[in-house]
Amino acid sequence: MEIRGLITRLLGPCHIRHLILCSLGIYSILVQSVHCRHHDIGSSTAHQLGSKYSQSSSLSSSSQSSSSLVEEPALNKDSDAFFTPYIGHGDSVRIVDAELGTLEREHVHSTTTRRRGLTRRESSSDANDNDPLLITTDKGKVRGLTLEAPSGKKVDAWLGIPYAQPPLGPLRFRHPRPVEKWTGVLNATTPPNSCVQIVDTVFGDFPGATMWNPNTPLSEDCLYINVVVPHPRPKNSAVMLWIFGGGFYSGTATLDVYDHRTLASEENVIVVSLQYRVASLGFLFLGTPEAPGNAGLFDQNLALRWVRDNIHKFGGDPSRVTLFGESAGAVSVSLHLLSALSRDLFQRAILQSGSPTAPWALVSREEATLRALRLAEAVNCPHDASKLTDTVECLRTKDPNVLVDNEWGTLGICEFPFVPVVDGAFLDETPQRSLASGRFKKTDILTGSNTEEGYYFIIYYLTELLRKEEGVTVSREEFLQAVRELNPYVNGAARQAIVFEYTDWTEPENPNSNRDALDKMVGDYHFTCNVNEFAQRYAEEGNNVYMYLYTHRSKGNPWPRWTGVMHGDEINYVFGEPLNSDLGYMEDEKDFSRKIMRYWSNFAKTGNPNPSPPNSDFTEWPKHTAHGRHYLELGLNTTYVGRGPRLRQCAFWKKYLPQLVAATSNLQATPAPSEPCGSSAALYRPLLFLIVSLVLVTRFKI
Repeated sequence: MEIRGLITRLLGPCHIRHLILCSLGIYSILVQSVHCRHHDIGSSTAHQLGSKYSQSSSLSSSSQSSSSLVEEPALNKDSDAFFTPYIGHGDSVRIVDAELGTLEREHVHSTTTRRRGLTRRESSSDANDNDPLLITTDKGKVRGLTLEAPSGKKVDAWLGIPYAQPPLGPLRFRHPRPVEKWTGVLNATTPPNSCVQIVDTVFGDFPGATMWNPNTPLSEDCLYINVVVPHPRPKNSAVMLWIFGGGFYSGTATLDVYDHRTLASEENVIVVSLQYRVASLGFLFLGTPEAPGNAGLFDQNLALRWVRDNIHKFGGDPSRVTLFGESAGAVSVSLHLLSALSRDLFQRAILQSGSPTAPWALVSREEATLRALRLAEAVNCPHDASKLTDTVECLRTKDPNVLVDNEWGTLGICEFPFVPVVDGAFLDETPQRSLASGRFKKTDILTGSNTEEGYYFIIYYLTELLRKEEGVTVSREEFLQAVRELNPYVNGAARQAIVFEYTDWTEPENPNSNRDALDKMVGDYHFTCNVNEFAQRYAEEGNNVYMYLYTHRSKGNPWPRWTGVMHGDEINYVFGEPLNSDLGYMEDEKDFSRKIMRYWSNFAKTGNPNPSPPNSDFTEWPKHTAHGRHYLELGLNTTYVGRGPRLRQCAFWKKYLPQLVAATSNLQATPAPSEPCGSSAALYRPLLFLIVSLVLVTRFKI
């Protein structure tokens, strides 16, 4: 099987959580001497690649006036749905050629049109100042509604409060501007739009994939905050502010799996979430005032400032705000820890499966500019580096559909489109330099990863090898081929080192072990080892650090059993989804979710996840110190406390392999051919590898 041939089939509407392309060029970013980021493609090829992506849902372009939209029905307070009443509006996408991944947009017109923006007003005479759901923010009055959590407990919710001006027209790509004051009362009873993005249709309506697709209409008018408060309203409550993940080019705060009601009502905390711009609309960089980059991070920062200035009106304590996020959301949280602009806007941080040192988290200014110009070329805009103002002016006139459809044409084979950049404003230096120098917020953090972080990504990349069905195995030959395909830009010695490190030498031909090794290879490099590195540096500075390894697979998980505990599988337990009796979770899973929520909320309240006084139902969670490196395994009935996790494998990626690559940099970075076992070349390469390895082990004491 020629895995490389799959690439053209995979350039379809893959969900951006998958970070498919560059994420799976395992350490092309690690090796600075390998310039795969600058692998160029012609404009016709770029257009071809980009056109295989599309997005769904209703798209409100910059020319659409929100004042023309009609009234929409109110939420049903007794419904189990939180954000779901608005699923199904607008456009959808269907696969025309499943093998090639080509798409065709089909329009499905909803019976009601969403009303967004400041048109959701009542007159001043309609406002009842004694209404407990009427809150006066620093920009104007907002009215919320009371909802019932699946447990039967009540919460008060304000959905879709604007914190910034709609980034339309001349504001596209720019840093956000605070929303202007309004008169009258704004009805904050409608889930906000999701920001423009692509959606995952690779596996059709398979729930394991579609659960991450946006469930509210897509629009550039999307900068809104949601606030969910326990009922009755607390005073000076701890605040947990969620930042969603999605690779910086997909995601939304309104997903069902993020339903805030249970966490807020069970743990008596205020839960806040925000929408921020993603993809090129949120992270296009040209180094000019019109396209300064990191707009999505500045969206988040402005939302944090809104929380600081207003959360006390809802019963929250602005001095007890904890950021928590997963994947790109966790990277966002970590970047707020590093940024001088954000450090004083919150107190603590929870990072789930994400770190700023992940190879997919940032790109250089040069690479970011190159991608922006490639996008401009793909959509027939000026792309001369000496005429950037013309480039931005043209890009602002393009329909957001066109930009999103063409983003993937900005890349070489080892990259993904638009992510944060060291812009000199939000970030002054690389995360690695900030961590090394100690220039970051000194505070308590809770962080960790899941046991099978890699499968969710490679199952989209190696679709013929890792089919979405039970009983999938990987032969030794397929394993070696996959390692080669996943590491196309490194030399043979480095590739052999990866094979050596991830082979189960007790049973090297075991097809299950070979399959699982691919997951660990990707998961270690892109997630677990970077989380470990971040935690270690925080612990070295004397901060309180708590680390976990999440090991529970839901009994109703729709993915094949061999996929294990994948990226993101902890989220529904953090938000208390198992407590919804309609979803079929087992009783022990409900209890487990209660424990997870209690650990998370205790940390948000006190900086320590352990109950006080100690509770025999909860395993004591030790601190992760620079020497002890303890972590708590989070499983149904676990009492296990380990060290690490995966210390050897992370030493391989962070210490040994960079030195091996440097020592063998003169070797050609081409795939190793199949050789007869008795050939001189077959004998020579392992010998050379052994000699270099012994030198490195001796020199660097690895």
